[in-house]
Amino acid sequence: MRFIPLDFLKDNTMLAENLVNIRNQILLRKNVVLNSKNISRIKALGFKSLYAKNPDEEDILEEEVKDIINPEIRKKSIFDIKDSMERFTEEINKQKQQLVYGNSGQELLEVIDHVSESLIDEILNSNDLKISIMDIKSENDYLYEHAVNTAVLSIMLAVKKGLNIKEIRNIAIASLLINVGYKYFSKDLYDHPGPLTDDAWKEMRQHPVHGHEILTANTTLNSHVRTIVLHHHERIDGSGYPGGLKNNDIHPHAKIVMLADVYDAMTSDRKHRSAFLHNEVIEYIMGNAGRLFDFELSNIFSRCIVPYPAGTHILLSDGRKGIVLKNNNSHPLRPVIRIIKDNKLDESPEGHIDLMKTHNLTIEKIVYD
Repeated sequence: MRFIPLDFLKDNTMLAENLVNIRNQILLRKNVVLNSKNISRIKALGFKSLYAKNPDEEDILEEEVKDIINPEIRKKSIFDIKDSMERFTEEINKQKQQLVYGNSGQELLEVIDHVSESLIDEILNSNDLKISIMDIKSENDYLYEHAVNTAVLSIMLAVKKGLNIKEIRNIAIASLLINVGYKYFSKDLYDHPGPLTDDAWKEMRQHPVHGHEILTANTTLNSHVRTIVLHHHERIDGSGYPGGLKNNDIHPHAKIVMLADVYDAMTSDRKHRSAFLHNEVIEYIMGNAGRLFDFELSNIFSRCIVPYPAGTHILLSDGRKGIVLKNNNSHPLRPVIRIIKDNKLDESPEGHIDLMKTHNLTIEKIVYD
């Protein structure tokens, strides 16, 4: 299967996986043949991309593309986070009106604890800590989907870094709460369809401060978690916000969460732009390793991402197109491919190319046509 933006979909394309909402309700079933009517329906639900497949191509793929965690657990986590966060915000607003502060954060923390433990267990029990699938998000639930994805990526990186379970747990909880400060803003501000004004952007940059204040006033979370929330938009060269902190002044675990946050945000469809691809975001992160992001963590993270998952259509440096059959784990930028010639698979021996053994070819880009 392969990731395709809806604008590139053609009639008679087959859906590769069930399209579901955060309640795990099926919106469109796997193997349905797409047409202009159901593509329009998908767009109306806030989706901008999906996974499609060509049965002829599926038979030749030499590895399976799958999520690092159980998709049902992912969706349940998103729903639980959304439900508890909305009730938490409603209770805080009610308390402010009554000038009484109670235990509004306790229920939220119980849910966060449960979700974080569930995600940690999934990742610790995973056979392969690599990301080869981009989660299909709906604009309507982006904040909560982003929170869970950021947690998954952060846990994965923390495990790869060799952190202990207490540190991993702090990172997971903070990841799920990094955007709690958005509750200070209207939905129109943080989900703006175009560029923000200078004043609006200045206001948005305060959301880590607001999040830290909310968690300090309404929860018993430890200082590590709260500081990670406060620091997750800092950058090691001092260009981040809200404090403009530099390398050693930033909480070391916030450096993990900032990478996960950036990666998932950039690979997500938003109202004002389509998702960037795996390889594009990894190039951005590695291009800024040692400047914006911690160099060692960036290297570890980049090795956890599969830039060209099996089924991806690519353009080679010699102008030929191909489909990725499988990845070389030690060199993910040089997978095994099958050439596509005249819109058909080239089944000759020459059409099967292992880029690890063919040094004069590189992948130029991912293509959808």
